[in-house]
Amino acid sequence: MNHLIIGLGGTGGKVIRAFRKQVYAEYRAVAPAGLDVGYLYVDSDPDEFKPDQADWKVLGTSVQLPVASQLNITGENLGARLKDIQSYPGIKPWIGDRTAWGEIIGAIVGAALGGQKRRLGRFLFACKIDKFREQVQSQVRTLQGNGRTDITFHVVAGLAGGTGSGTIVDTVAQLRAMYNDAQRHRIVLYLLLPEEFPQPNWDSGNYHSNGYAALVELNALSTGAYHPVDLVTGNRLALGDPFNGAYVFGNENENGYQADVKNELPGIVGDYLFQKIAVADKVGWKSLGRMENAENGDGTPETTPGARVGERSKRFLSFGIKRIAIPEEEIGEYLSLNFARAAIQQLRSNNWQDGQGFVDSVRNIDTASFVREAETLGRWLLTDEHLTLSVPILQADDPNKRWRALGDEWDGAMTTFKSMVRDGPPPGWLDELHKYAVKRFDEGFRNAGVPSFYRTKAMAKRDMAREVRGRVERELFDDWRNGTRSATEVSRVLGDLTSLLTDRLQGIDGVVAREREAAEAANEALRIVQQRWASMGLLGRMVGNRNNLLDEYGLQLREHFVRRTRVEAWMVGKTILGEVLTELADLRAIVDQIIATMQDALTRVGAGIDARLKTGGGDDIKGHLVRFYDPELVRTVTRELVLDQVQQATQTAKVRAALIERAGPNPGFQAFRDRVGLGDMVDRIEAVAEDNARVAHDTLVIDVKRRILGVSIIAKLRERFGGDRQALGAYVANLVREAGCYLTVNPLESGKSGPGIPAGVQTLVQKWIVVLPKATEHAAFVADLKTAFRDAQPGDLEFIEADGRANEITMIAVKNLFPLRYLKVLPFLKAKYETRIAANPARFALELHTEGSIDSYPSLYVRSGDELRRDALALVLIGRGLGIVQDDPKGPTYLGRDADGFEAPPVRLGTSLLVAAEGIDDKLYAQLKADIDAGLAKLDDLEPVKGAIRTAPDIIKPLVGGDVADPRYRAVVEAAKAALMIIRR
Repeated sequence: MNHLIIGLGGTGGKVIRAFRKQVYAEYRAVAPAGLDVGYLYVDSDPDEFKPDQADWKVLGTSVQLPVASQLNITGENLGARLKDIQSYPGIKPWIGDRTAWGEIIGAIVGAALGGQKRRLGRFLFACKIDKFREQVQSQVRTLQGNGRTDITFHVVAGLAGGTGSGTIVDTVAQLRAMYNDAQRHRIVLYLLLPEEFPQPNWDSGNYHSNGYAALVELNALSTGAYHPVDLVTGNRLALGDPFNGAYVFGNENENGYQADVKNELPGIVGDYLFQKIAVADKVGWKSLGRMENAENGDGTPETTPGARVGERSKRFLSFGIKRIAIPEEEIGEYLSLNFARAAIQQLRSNNWQDGQGFVDSVRNIDTASFVREAETLGRWLLTDEHLTLSVPILQADDPNKRWRALGDEWDGAMTTFKSMVRDGPPPGWLDELHKYAVKRFDEGFRNAGVPSFYRTKAMAKRDMAREVRGRVERELFDDWRNGTRSATEVSRVLGDLTSLLTDRLQGIDGVVAREREAAEAANEALRIVQQRWASMGLLGRMVGNRNNLLDEYGLQLREHFVRRTRVEAWMVGKTILGEVLTELADLRAIVDQIIATMQDALTRVGAGIDARLKTGGGDDIKGHLVRFYDPELVRTVTRELVLDQVQQATQTAKVRAALIERAGPNPGFQAFRDRVGLGDMVDRIEAVAEDNARVAHDTLVIDVKRRILGVSIIAKLRERFGGDRQALGAYVANLVREAGCYLTVNPLESGKSGPGIPAGVQTLVQKWIVVLPKATEHAAFVADLKTAFRDAQPGDLEFIEADGRANEITMIAVKNLFPLRYLKVLPFLKAKYETRIAANPARFALELHTEGSIDSYPSLYVRSGDELRRDALALVLIGRGLGIVQDDPKGPTYLGRDADGFEAPPVRLGTSLLVAAEGIDDKLYAQLKADIDAGLAKLDDLEPVKGAIRTAPDIIKPLVGGDVADPRYRAVVEAAKAALMIIRR
C-alpha cells in the first residue's frame, strides 16, 4: 500500500524525523526500494527546514526531507490580505474581526508563526493552500507510479500549538475533498493531546485551550455538524467520512508511565507508524485497518437525545507500543562512535599505545631537528641559497636553469673579464677589469644588475613566500593524509620551523653587517693592489708580475662584488623570510583551527558514547523500549575491536580518505579548513566509522555468543528462559502489565448511560497485537512464548510473524470506538478553555477556533439534567419572542407542530417562567429547538424577538420578591443572555 505521512507543526515534524531515522536504521537507506512512503512537513518555523539540522542525522547521514516534501507557511503579508479581504474568498467567511487581527498581527515579531493561535495557524495555511494541494497531489502521483492507486494519509499533529492544531481541520478537509473514496483513500489522524504540566515556556496562554477547541471541532467534523469553508473557493465542504479514524494520545500511558514529550514521544509515534507501514503492512495487518475504519463494532456517533442527529463521534482510537529488543541501533551507534573517536584521535594525535589504542596525547618526537635538516630546508626552499636567490624559489624565474650560486656567478664573470682585458693594452688592465665588474654589478647581473634584480624580486616576495608555504603545506598535508603525522605534530613542525626561521630572521642584520665589512676589506685590498700596480717597474712588467697582479686584483674584485651582491640578496631575503613567517603563521593557525575542530568533534562523539548503553539486561520494563542485552559484553567487544591495531590502521585510513575527499581536487589544510566544518567533519567520520565498525564486527567477532550485532531476540530469550516456562511467563506478564495505551479513560464517562447513548453497544474495544520475528529454528520456544502472552493477556490477542527485525518483539495495544468524553484529561482541558474564554470571549474565541465559537459545535459531553434545563429555558425565552411559547394565566404554553406541519396539542410548561424548563425532556427539547430554528430562519428582523427576551427578567422579578440576587432570577438572566447569543449566531 502507498502511504503519505503529513506532519503538521513541530510535533508532526518530530514524528516524521523519528520515522525516517527508523527507516534508515533498518534499511541503511533513506528511501529504500519497496517501502512506498511519501512525506509532507508543514510548519511555520523555517528553522525546521534547514538541511544541516543535527537532529535529522543518524551517525553523519542526514534524513532531512527534500524541499519537495517541505511546506513553510510563513512569509506572507497577512496585513495586506486583511485590507483586501474581498479578493480572498477562501479566507473571508471565517476570518472574523479585522480589528482584533490588527492587534494579533501587530504583536508578531519577525516571520509569522502559529504562536499558539489556532486561527492564525489557519490563516497562514490558507495563504499557502494552493501550494499544499499541489505538493500533496505531486506526492500521491509519485507513489501511484508503482501501479497501485490506493493510499493511506497519515496526518500527525500536536493539538496544543497554533500550527498543528490550527491546520488539522483544513488538512483533513482538503485531503478528503481531493480524495473522496474513504475505502481507497484512507485518512488516519495521530493527535497529541496537551499534557497537564508542559515544560517551562511552552504554555504562552492557549496551550490547553487549543487542545480542547481542536477536539471540539474534529468531533463536529466527524459527525457532520461542521462543514468547514473550502480555503480555495470559500464554499462549505460537505464531506462524507472526513477521516477514517483519529488516534488521540498523551504522554502518559494507562499504567502511569510518562514519556518525555519533546525527546521520547515522537519516537514512540514513529515506532508505531513504522510497525504499521514497514513491518505489519507487508504481512497484511487487516484487523488494524478494520479498527481504524470502525468496522469492528458500531461506529455511528452518539446522538442528540430525542433526535437522530450525531453529536459525539466514536471514530477515535488510541494506541500503546512496547518493544523488547536487543537495541541494535544503539549498540551499532556505540560501536561506530568508538571507531569514530579512534579515528579522530589518530587524525589529531596519531599516538598508538598498546592496550589503549589511539590516545589523545601527543607522541614524543623530535620535530626541531627535523626542520633543521639540510634536506628538509632544501625541499621547502628555505636554504640560504634560496633566500638569497642564488637558486630560484619560483621556478618560472629560471626556467632554463641558468642561475648559479652567487660566488659561481662572479667566478665565471671574472674569468671572462680577465681574458677580455688581457687582449688590450696592459697599462689599462686594472681599470678595464674594474669597469667590467662595475657594469656587471650595475647592469649585467642576470640581465638586470644586482640592485635592479633584487629590487624587482623584492616585489614578488609574497609570491615566493606562498610558494614556500605551498611546499611546506603539501608535504605536511601528505604526511597527515597517509597517517605519518598527526595534525598536532604538523602544528609542532610548523611551530619549530617558525622558531628556526625567526632566529634566522633576527640574525640577518648581523650577516649583512659582516658582508659589508668583508666588502670594505676587499675594497681596501683592491687599493693596495692598485698601488702595487702603479709602482711596478720595467723589470716587474717583464718578468710577469703584471699577470699576477691582475689575477690578485680580479680575486679581490670578485670578493668585493660577491659580498656586495650578498648584501643586496640578504636584504631582500630578509623581506622574503618575513613574508614566509607570515604565511607559516597563517598556515599554523589554520592547522590549529582544524585541531580545535577535531577536539570539538571528539567532545561531541564522546558525549554520544556516554549517552548510550545506560541501561540493559531487560529488567527495566517501564519504558516503551525494554533493552534486553548485556551492556558489558558490548563494551568488551567494542574495546577489543578498538584495540586491534591492524583493523584501526585500516579504518582510520578510510576516514582520512573520506575527509580529504571533501577538501576538493587540490587538497590542503586551508581547503580542508574551509570545506570541512565541525558538522561535516563529524558527519563524515561517523558515516565512515559506522561502515568500518560493522565490517570489523562481522569479520572479527566469530563466536556467535559474543556477537553484538545481528543478534536474534528469540535466541537471547531462549538462552535465558528456554528451560523455565514459569520464569518466561512471569517475565512476559510483567511486560504486558506495564504496556498499555497512551490514554487514560475516565470511568465515570465510559460507564455512563442515558439519552443519546445507545444501550447495549460496545465501546472502548481493545485489541493486542504481538509482532514476532520469524524464527523457525526456535519453533518450540516461540510456541511457549505465545502461550505466555496469551496467559498474560486473555483478551483479543493477535500474533504477527514478520521477516526482518530479528532483534525485537513489539507489543501493540489499540483501543477504538469511543467518544472523546471518555478522555480523563478532557475535564481539565475544558476548564482551562472556559477560564481562557471568560477573560475575553470574543478575542479568545477568535484565537482558539478556526471559526465561530464553542456554541457553533456540538458538545463533547452528554447533556446533564441541569444543562438540559439551562438550555431549555433559553429556548423558551426565544419561543416567547417567536410566539411559539405563549404566556397564559396558567403558565407558559408551547404551541408546536408535528412532523407534517400541523398544529400539535399545546404543552403546558409549568406555572411560570421560573419553572418552565422543569418539564422539558430531551424529546420535547428537540421538538422545541426544531420549531425555533425554523422560526428564526423565516425572520428578517430579529429585534422584536430580542425585545421579548429582554423582558423576561422583569416578568419574573415580582415572583422572587424583587430580589435580583435570587438564584432563580439569575438563572433567567443567564438564560436570556444565552438566548441572545443563539440569535446573534
